[in-house]
Amino acid sequence: MIKDTDLAYAAGYFDGDGCFFIGRIHTEGRIRPRCNVIINSTHIENLHWFQKTFGGTVITKNHKNPKAKPVHRYVLKGEQLDYFTNIAPFLIEKIDEFMIFENFRSQDFFDERDDLIERMKILKNSENLIHYSIKDSVESVRNTIQPSICDWAYLAGFIDAECCLNIQRNFTKTRPNPIYKIQLQCNNTKSPCFFWLSRRFGGQLHFIDRSDTIPKQRNQMCWRVSSKALFPILENVLPFLKHKQPICEELIKFYKTTFNGKGNPSPNSPGFAEFYRPVLEERDVIFHKIKQLNKKGL
Repeated sequence: MIKDTDLAYAAGYFDGDGCFFIGRIHTEGRIRPRCNVIINSTHIENLHWFQKTFGGTVITKNHKNPKAKPVHRYVLKGEQLDYFTNIAPFLIEKIDEFMIFENFRSQDFFDERDDLIERMKILKNSENLIHYSIKDSVESVRNTIQPSICDWAYLAGFIDAECCLNIQRNFTKTRPNPIYKIQLQCNNTKSPCFFWLSRRFGGQLHFIDRSDTIPKQRNQMCWRVSSKALFPILENVLPFLKHKQPICEELIKFYKTTFNGKGNPSPNSPGFAEFYRPVLEERDVIFHKIKQLNKKGL
């Protein structure tokens, strides 16, 4: 029997990268309803986990560009959808889509199904979009809920699908050594996930206005957690991460190199540079390792 934490992970991943598809197809002279769960990814191991857990098929799409990574598609349909619906209690962003999807599956009449197809289009394209006015509302609920173990599992799935884990490195004229910052970041065009994230994990929120860029491009919100605030998050999501677990392990290792002045030479003392050199070397190694892992798309 699959654990609740696996269902929560699947919900987090699906909220980030999944699609509830409903529509109609013409086959053998008849119009038939079509309802599938779909996930597209360049990382086939993620989709194999879904296939092993819920069934379904994984298809690799042919690319015209030989330099581009192959795109893999996970498809779940038919009776296997009955088991996948167990992720519903853990969905955040796509819970309304799920309700329409399930209603569509249970309908026997074309008119009702046509109405649901139209409702799904409106929901995906026009509702829960980011507006500047929600920023204050999202920030007002920051750190108001203590995360549960399933919350950590959901966040791990969401990170694997939607977020970036990395290290920022900056050089300044006033300091001899680079300044590093471990960071978790997510950009999204829908609002529900940000309320959920802010309540449980805090973080900083930044509104990104797209109205003056590409026509019809949606505004985004950026959620970011870094440095000391990120460390406990990394420790708690690590057991549930699958795809980005190697990066998380390196970030934890990196944070533990943070200089602690207690019992150590002062930064202003003559021997500090020699004392601190091995730390700088270790940090540089981890920084470049994470850079390479992110180039691979982890």
